[in-house]
Amino acid sequence: MLKIKDLEVRYGGVSALRRVSIDIERGETVLLIGANGAGKSSLIKSIIGLVGPAGGQIELQGRNLRGLRPDQCARAGVGYSPEGRRVFAAMSVGDNVLAGALTMSRKKSAEVYGWLGELFPMLNERKDQPAGQLSGGQQQIVAFARALMTSPSLLLLDEPFLGLAPVWISRISDAVREIQRRGTTILMSEQMARPALKLAHRGYVIRGGEIRHSGNATELSELALDEAYL
Repeated sequence: MLKIKDLEVRYGGVSALRRVSIDIERGETVLLIGANGAGKSSLIKSIIGLVGPAGGQIELQGRNLRGLRPDQCARAGVGYSPEGRRVFAAMSVGDNVLAGALTMSRKKSAEVYGWLGELFPMLNERKDQPAGQLSGGQQQIVAFARALMTSPSLLLLDEPFLGLAPVWISRISDAVREIQRRGTTILMSEQMARPALKLAHRGYVIRGGEIRHSGNATELSELALDEAYL
């Protein structure tokens, strides 16, 4: 479904990604594991169009994504939940979620919001509350829902556990499992490898902008990831 080959990303004269290649099949959840600065977010941002690659290929269901703007990538079927949630603090929960509706009709966006409200009841319970008043875990739910408004075929989750208490890591994990049950393909980046691996089918370890290891969740769990890679 997603095919990335020999991806190169540079910031000025610094290489953030060097000849990175990954493949994701439809319905899989694939994890990018690595320390801060390893290149995880650069890879995610390249797929959604926030970073322009210096080389390589990015294809989603056979369509070339390289060079597309973020809104074009979203219309091509990519949803994006950014690192740090980045909700609009002064806007209501409902308006934050609807901000992901792009050019959807009011009727269609209301239908999708209704489905998301069933999936995440908090969206209805706090619909009129400013998103900046929510806890970090609640804001992460809002970010998930905003990314899901267009019913993407590929959902990008950049550090969904960042800064969350264990109770919210558990709740966010439950939310991811529900999204998986609906057949959404997920690419997730995380420093917290152990809870994230419980959600993933496969993973890639990235360090210094290069893929250093890949395998299924069991194989990666058997590595001393926090010592050898993070």
